[in-house]
Parts: sequence; structure tokens; C-alpha cells
Amino acid sequence: MADTPRSRSLTPILAQLGLIALLLALPFIAPPDGRERASIAQFFGRFHPVLVHLPIGLLLLVPVLEIGGLLHVWRHLQKTAGFVLTLATIGAVVATAVGWLLAWSGGYEGETIMDHLWGGVWLSAACIVLTWFRHGYMAGEGYLFIRLGYMPLLFATIALMSWTSHQGSVITHGDDYLTKHMPAGLKQFLGLKSAVPPAKPAAEPKAGVAAEPVPAAPSFYVEKIAPLMEKHCVACHKPSKIKGGLRMDAYELLMEGGDSGPPVIAGSLEKSDLYRRITLPTDDEEFMPTDGKPALKPDEIKLIAEWIMAGAQP
Repeated sequence: MADTPRSRSLTPILAQLGLIALLLALPFIAPPDGRERASIAQFFGRFHPVLVHLPIGLLLLVPVLEIGGLLHVWRHLQKTAGFVLTLATIGAVVATAVGWLLAWSGGYEGETIMDHLWGGVWLSAACIVLTWFRHGYMAGEGYLFIRLGYMPLLFATIALMSWTSHQGSVITHGDDYLTKHMPAGLKQFLGLKSAVPPAKPAAEPKAGVAAEPVPAAPSFYVEKIAPLMEKHCVACHKPSKIKGGLRMDAYELLMEGGDSGPPVIAGSLEKSDLYRRITLPTDDEEFMPTDGKPALKPDEIKLIAEWIMAGAQP
């Protein structure tokens, strides 16, 4: 039976609906569970940070072209907007698929990872729907809500993209990356937690007046060891990526250990797997940190050794 014009027009729509269904199924079929998988999957997945920025830039360009095209002298810009939106949609779908591959194969898990993954899935779906709405918007035909809903949906999609991008930055840089060095006044205005200012030296108490308690000095772990963990270890041992079942972003979690047991045994360098791994030859497959991250310097290793031998206190 020969294809009718109606069946031919439905084919791309059905294909796009199938693509949306596949994207929505990915987090259920193969959710990120903290396990590392085949190197080839990780190889392709690690292109996600490279690919993700293209659709972001293209999608931000679409409203500029659409609004600019409302002016008679720039009307040609609206014709370009459709092409840019199509490229942004393709880029969003590819970046989401590759991002899922990275999350599934790279040892990631946790609420932030799932938020970022679902954000990418819904963003890709919204971009596909946007291409349908834009066709009705430009043709001036079809359902009224499609013709009138294109621009609001476009800006809602950009808002979703901003939220999804923020979740990605939390995964790579931490949840305080944007606010860590924010002025205290602005933090207070936004209702954010401010860093506790350093304690001033206590004044000599007057006779008959109780002295105010002086804040205790930070422990060796807090002052010396925790920053080393943050610098060299936490990237692979945090809530969103618990490599080997071990988290190192808090003292209690570090001492609790992971799949191989506690990595630190107080008073024993020989029994402390953490010390053993950071002192292995860099070409050893058990050497830490992995993935080409910078090795600890001799003075940093010495600090960890001193901390372990002194009892590995918090």
C-alpha cells in the first residue's frame, strides 16, 4: 500500500515520540548505581562535558533571534531561529544520552546525579516539543494553545536548562561553588549560611566578671587532613560518586570505610590502605588518586602519616 501524505507527515512525529519515550526510560532501565562499568562506556560518556555546552549556547540564542526577528529590519533572523532550535534539540538529546552513559558507567549515584539526569531528559523532551510548537507558531495554524504557547514554553525550557546546568555544577564543583566567596552582606540578604568569622583574641577578664569561652583551635584533621582529602580524594568519594563504596567528604564516613573495609587504622601505616595506596608507584593499578589526578606531594603524605600514627583523631 502506498504511503499517503498524512502517513508521511506522521512518521517524523512518531519517531520523535519514540525518542522521548526512550529518553524517559533510560533512568529506569539503567539507573546510576555507583558501579563502574566497561571502559568503552566511560570513554564515550566522558565526552558529556565537551558536548553539553553547545546546546546550552544555541538554546540561549533562540529567543534573541525570535525577539529580534519581530522588528521589520531583522525579520530574517526568525528564519534562522528554527535552524538554531533544531541544532539545539539534536545537541541536547546527544548530550543527555552521553551524560546518562557517563553516570551509569562512571561510578556515580545519589540524588544530585538523578536530578541532573532527569533534568537533561526533560530538557531534551521539551526541546523536541518546542520544534512542534514553533511550526504552528510560524505557520499561524493549528491549535491556539500551540500558536500562543511557543514563546512561554521557550522561556520555561530555558529556565529548566538553567536549573539542570546548576545541578551539573554541583556535581563537579560542590554545592557552594557559586556562594563560597560571595560577600557576607549578599549572603545575608539571600538568606544563605555565612562562614563563621575567625575568633578574636580573648580580652583579660575583669575582676568579678566571668570570662567568655574561647573557641577551641581547629584539630589537626580539620586544619591539615580534611583539605588534603578535599583536594585529592573527594572528587571520587562524595555523595554523587561513591567509588568503592567509600566516602571521604566527612571524617565519620572516611573511618567507616567502604567495600574494602576501613581505609585508616589508627596507629598503623602498614594496615592503613589509604597510606598504602598513596605511596604505591604511580603506574600501579591500585595507586590513588586515579584518573590522572595529581599525586600527593611528599610533605602531604608525611602529614597523613603523622595523623594516622597519632591516632587518626577527628
